[in-house]
Amino acid sequence: MFYRKRLRKNGKSIPLRGSRLVRKKKFEPTLPTDSGVDVRSIYERRCADFLFKNNIKFHYEPLILLDGKQYRPDFFLPEYTLFLEICGYGHMPHYNERLKKKARLYEKHNLQVLFIHYNGRGSLEKKIRDALDKQGIDKF
Repeated sequence: MFYRKRLRKNGKSIPLRGSRLVRKKKFEPTLPTDSGVDVRSIYERRCADFLFKNNIKFHYEPLILLDGKQYRPDFFLPEYTLFLEICGYGHMPHYNERLKKKARLYEKHNLQVLFIHYNGRGSLEKKIRDALDKQGIDKF
């Protein structure tokens, strides 16, 4: 059977039904770090560089299943079984609600997590160092 090429008003063709389109992933990690891992945000890059410079092993965005849903915390420190979340959108109400929900979920499953809230003022590295010191991690 012969199919006519369908055209949009601007003259470009419309793909045939059933054909698969290659879609670009929305938030693909693109920022390179010193450790060679690509991350999504500048704050995450600074955190990854800090961990790498202080010889703290980490996994970036490991996939975990909690209550049947997939989650990707920013970092996992396997030597300390600790998750690290960099929170940079504290001024957005829906973001804060999601963080509270995540915190309850981590607590329910007895997972150790550090939420580092950073608003662009001061040193992110100092905040990370202080938070890790409170957990008893002193590799600096």
